[in-house]
Amino acid sequence: MRTFFILVFSLFMFSLATAQTKATLKSFPTNFSTSDFENLKKWNGDIIAFDGIIRQEKLSRNNTPFYLLELGENKSIWTTLMFENKANKIGDSIRVVGYLTKIKDKRPEENYLDNEKFMVIAFGLVDFKNENFLFLGGAQLQKKEWIDGKIPTQ
Repeated sequence: MRTFFILVFSLFMFSLATAQTKATLKSFPTNFSTSDFENLKKWNGDIIAFDGIIRQEKLSRNNTPFYLLELGENKSIWTTLMFENKANKIGDSIRVVGYLTKIKDKRPEENYLDNEKFMVIAFGLVDFKNENFLFLGGAQLQKKEWIDGKIPTQ
């Protein structure tokens, strides 16, 4: 909890310096958990936010991290970031926000996706422990909404 307050304070100070919305205890909400795995089709195309532990890392087509995130109860989902992340590694707990989408057009080298039907394309990440907050540059509205305590809109 102490780390969360440090992160919130750091984001608050950064926000003051850059005239952005400030983070509060309501910032960075989630709307997806292990119980939602039973109905992934229902979430297809929607923006989801969830906590996960990085279990594997591959390199995406765009040379950004492609993580296998474990949500718990032996439920995990591949999540590609739309930005670079040099701060996190296998074993780290992160919170991401992005689009849940069906996997299509796999390349031969993406055989780790063979038994998967869905993945997440993440445009935001927060790591409370390491005080790491990353967001896609062109998604300023979604960034503001997530900091304001809302699941971003499309």
